[in-house]
Amino acid sequence: MRNFSCLLRTTLCPMRNFTSISNLFLILFPLSRYSHYFQGGTMKKRYILLAGTGLALVIIVAGLLYSAHFAGAVSQPHTAPGVATATGTPIPSTGLQAFQIVPAQTTASYSVYENLVFQNKPNNDAIGSTHSVQGSFRVRTGASPLVAAMNVTVDLRTLQTDAERRDNYVRQHTLETDSYPYATFISVSTQGLPASYTDGQTVHFQLTVNLTMHGKTNKEVFDVQGKVVGKTITGSATSTIYMTDFGIQPPNLANIAIAQNKVLITLTFTAKEA
Repeated sequence: MRNFSCLLRTTLCPMRNFTSISNLFLILFPLSRYSHYFQGGTMKKRYILLAGTGLALVIIVAGLLYSAHFAGAVSQPHTAPGVATATGTPIPSTGLQAFQIVPAQTTASYSVYENLVFQNKPNNDAIGSTHSVQGSFRVRTGASPLVAAMNVTVDLRTLQTDAERRDNYVRQHTLETDSYPYATFISVSTQGLPASYTDGQTVHFQLTVNLTMHGKTNKEVFDVQGKVVGKTITGSATSTIYMTDFGIQPPNLANIAIAQNKVLITLTFTAKEA
């Protein structure tokens, strides 16, 4: 029994000592004295969370207000020029060479300024292009050069940018290519051609066309540069048009993805003698 009592005391004494030490620790360092540190940490976290949430809301509201301002600025109305009427000397029926557009070496493209708020792209140019270009025109070189009888068609259904989602939206909701699949360019007159032309010479002039798109036709003036080398013509033509002139509303997705009304059109072409 004595041995058992000793063993029991030996076993329980450390526990008793541990309890005493714990009590002493609580006496010397009461938790209530330091509880405000723990509470303060929780409150600090709460304040940081509230401040972060408030800052995020301010940024979102500011972004939406900026987007609304941008949407109003870029969608200002523009007066459509209407259809151009051909005037002056009729196109001669002889003395002109016929040239055919080469689609594989020709690109029709558009560039429109857009604001993509939540993609952090407030100043982005959306560029779409296609090689689906068909058409022809007639040219006279030598004395009194002439460019006439241009008739070019672009398949708008094939325009592509760097974003498939944008392309689908433009086809379905902007250009509505199921109903209006093509854009056609028919020349009306030229301005600024030189008095004479020699093979290989690069010329700059303006070409007035009737552009038909989305069921509406308007006069547009293109700045053209090009040259004839043998039986091949290469060059480019650019013009700025406005979507609303053709009954097209500039894309605007809840003021977070907004496109400008103004569009730059470019035709970079190669044509071969037919």
